Amino acid sequence: MEESFDKIRSYYSQFDEWGRLDSAAGMLEKGEVIRVVCENVPQGAHILDVGAGPGRFALEFAKRGYRLSLTDLSPRLIDIARAKFEEEGLTNRVADFLVGNATDLSPLSSDHYDAVLSCGPFYHLVSEKDRIAAAKEAMRVVKPGGTLLIGFIPKFSGLAGLIGRAARTPGQVTSEVFRRAVKDGVFHNASEKGFQEGYYPTLAETKAFWAKMGLSDIYVVSTRTFMHQNEGHLLKIQEEDPALFEAIIEASREVATNEAFIEAGGHALLVGKK
Repeated sequence: MEESFDKIRSYYSQFDEWGRLDSAAGMLEKGEVIRVVCENVPQGAHILDVGAGPGRFALEFAKRGYRLSLTDLSPRLIDIARAKFEEEGLTNRVADFLVGNATDLSPLSSDHYDAVLSCGPFYHLVSEKDRIAAAKEAMRVVKPGGTLLIGFIPKFSGLAGLIGRAARTPGQVTSEVFRRAVKDGVFHNASEKGFQEGYYPTLAETKAFWAKMGLSDIYVVSTRTFMHQNEGHLLKIQEEDPALFEAIIEASREVATNEAFIEAGGHALLVGKK
């Protein structure tokens, strides 16, 4: 519903999405997302970043030789992205900076992009109709044989996060709100403040959904695994014992496709081929 998109747009008009990836959790997640994308998408490929926000991921891929197109629901975030690329002298790596909805990418050509990255929209699409529309659009614009990389918040992690949210910000998570999230994975924030309109599917639901959309060779990676909620400690370890830090990162990557670690590891990334 457009009302839901208005709430999401309003949230990101105020939230520091660029700074989110400067947090301990954000820094580690950014590193893992970049690694997974670079492992699955050849250098020099054209990536469509749907829900690109202020361009934090896109800028990193541009520095690594990829071509980018960016689209986001928030005009403010697209303006920030354009300014950041200008600051870095990398606008020549970008074909488009577009304001748009993931459920309707009609300005974009079909079978055009080597890969579609979507680290955001599927956190928020609470309507099955909207999720189907966004998935169909992602599948439409990517080339045959191209790669889709879709971020989502697994249900276990989403519910655990709501407990912390309820304690920190009373009023956002009522008993009715929590019961709805348990039942169908949908989080409707009871207030106008904080993260708006969340969707938390199980791993099985997510894989089945994308298989039904026609995606093949599907696998899922946790971007945090057992590091989730320990990110601050990890950065301290990185400063004091770099060898131990590398051992932890290596161990995390070894279990990143394990279902238990995906469900409990915060954000996850689904990868598949058209």
